[in-house]
Amino acid sequence: VVHGPEVSIFQKENYQKHKEIVDLAAKLSALGILDISVCENRLRRKGGDKDSVYPFVETVPFGPSEVNRLLKKENYVYF
Repeated sequence: VVHGPEVSIFQKENYQKHKEIVDLAAKLSALGILDISVCENRLRRKGGDKDSVYPFVETVPFGPSEVNRLLKKENYVYF
């Protein structure tokens, strides 16, 4: 769950700047190794919306709440 200024990495308009990361994230997502979500709240603050990110990137309303949910209810590990 990406919820800081780094959400801009996954905005389509910034592809050339972050091509290497985006391409790797897309491959790992396609292989089922990685799931990426970005915070809609932060995305709006960066001038974007759900349509401004790649299809392999999901959105969540508020990133910090989603992180807490994953840690407490889904037994994810934070790293």
